[in-house]
Amino acid sequence: MPKKALIVDNNYFFVEFLSELLEKRGYRVIKAYDGKEGIAKLDDGPVDIVFADLIMPKIDVRQFIEFIRTRYQQTPFPIVALSGTVIEQLAEIDTIGADFYIPKGPIDKLTIQLNEFMAEIETQPFYPPTERKVFKSRAIFPRREAMELLNTLQFHRAVIEHIGVGVIIVDQDTRVINANSLALDIIQKSAVDVLNCKVADLFPSQQRFELKQALESVIREQGDPKFSFYTSFNHHPTRTIVTPILFEDNQSGWVVALDDAEYAPSKKSQ
Repeated sequence: MPKKALIVDNNYFFVEFLSELLEKRGYRVIKAYDGKEGIAKLDDGPVDIVFADLIMPKIDVRQFIEFIRTRYQQTPFPIVALSGTVIEQLAEIDTIGADFYIPKGPIDKLTIQLNEFMAEIETQPFYPPTERKVFKSRAIFPRREAMELLNTLQFHRAVIEHIGVGVIIVDQDTRVINANSLALDIIQKSAVDVLNCKVADLFPSQQRFELKQALESVIREQGDPKFSFYTSFNHHPTRTIVTPILFEDNQSGWVVALDDAEYAPSKKSQ
């Protein structure tokens, strides 16, 4: 049976390049183009190696790697961060959690480097390294534009984490792609439990219909719609506020905010 490799990268052409390289080495390649799809691809069980970009749509790479570490802690496999922003994130590699870091570079040189890396991985059993291994390239240097992008992403993550209410970000298919620490505390679940889970499954059964009604209602409304109702997580009253995510005039998902409050009747607000 051929070994399996999972590639998670939103660059279609790079996925095809890496797929061809791995297929020539005998791997069956599984492709995903964002972190949420990557988690879904792992539902069928572990793979032999994962390659992931450091900047991914929807579920970010830290959450993605944490999911893998928790779900497959008994059957670990190498996680390789293969990205154009490795050099800019050298100071953060301990918080990212991958085993190996390889910067993207010129394809001819990267092909040689990846084949040498895979030959080394394939000739010895995998044990999670005690230190993260970074493969550096003399031809690649930190870029100001990349640093500014990373700083912006970090700022947005900090805002969501410290906004003062529980925040659950929901994709168009009603599956969860992010939840801050306060939301996880309120619903008493871990990030691994909620990622790519249907948001309705996180709510008490008696409130699921009201949540679904809220998700549908805010899409139909014009202006700046929101829908709020009260629920109880573990006997603790919580106000739930549902608003749509609008991006370039298109509905791209929902924000479900959880705010501790005393119980009051459900209400719709415009």
